[in-house]
Amino acid sequence: MNKNALERPLTRRQVLTAGFTAGAGFLVGCGSAGRDAAGWTFVDDRKQTARLSKRPTRIVAFTTAAIALHQWGVTPVGVFGDNPREDPELAGFPWGKSEIVGSVYGEIDIAKLLSLEAELIVSRWYPPPADSPLFGFKELEQEQRIGSRVPIVGINSHVIATKQIDRFSDLARELGSDTMAGAVGRARAAFLRAVANLSGVAKRKPNLRIIAVSGDQSTMFVSKLADSGDLTFYRRRGLPLVSAETSDAYWDRFSWDQAAKYPADGILYDARPSTLPLREAKAIPAFAALPSVRANQVARWRADPPPSYQAYTAAMNDLATTIAGWRTVT
Repeated sequence: MNKNALERPLTRRQVLTAGFTAGAGFLVGCGSAGRDAAGWTFVDDRKQTARLSKRPTRIVAFTTAAIALHQWGVTPVGVFGDNPREDPELAGFPWGKSEIVGSVYGEIDIAKLLSLEAELIVSRWYPPPADSPLFGFKELEQEQRIGSRVPIVGINSHVIATKQIDRFSDLARELGSDTMAGAVGRARAAFLRAVANLSGVAKRKPNLRIIAVSGDQSTMFVSKLADSGDLTFYRRRGLPLVSAETSDAYWDRFSWDQAAKYPADGILYDARPSTLPLREAKAIPAFAALPSVRANQVARWRADPPPSYQAYTAAMNDLATTIAGWRTVT
């Protein structure tokens, strides 16, 4: 798997996504966000304070943070990540208003970053461990070097989806977006409708057993719900998800010949580009023989959507439509 697969929540497989950063733009602080006589400040989820003389308007962000910010009403002037223009999560991103400052995961063009007059960098954080870089950075040394030129904010993604959404709302509000009215207000209303719809469909399917799966050429991964912000959110809304039973973080990992370890009526299969494609997984005999696969009850899992109302609304509506037609097969 490529580096992006490790740093995004596929990272849960290797437990390699998170980190503290130090830089000239940061001071240790407490609280959440605010503006004072000294200018603009925001305390991120690592308890690091980005401090600027005025509210920043030129933001550069990691891919999923970039689309989330755009949907919150703050469009970054720069984006970095693994081939951002081809990232399906950024399909609706207004590239005419933004430039790529890194198209290979972990590589950031500092000269381009500075030419854009970037005032703030926003990425996501996935603790533990505490000594790993934020998403999109190759290593802590690189992150610290860039952070000494431009302050960096990291938002925790190892929490339930609603907390992630709330924290991006906090940041967007401090960046000047109206997070209650207009397009965001309409998006919130659609989100609440999607929550109610998913819950309603789930209540009609109480006997289903659904697992969330990812994979590579040699290994099948079944998600541990407690370590997945999106799946925990869906489970609390009634989706009959079954968690991996393991002392390991994030995933239970085993060879494909043990694919029947978790009996399931339905499978949510990781749709990210870094994952073994579903068509290739279906060519593996042990996986193809599963009752849920034979019944064609395998659905696209939009794993770890960007923390916005729009992204989660789309994901929940897809889930509700999918499981509405599923039946018990185990």
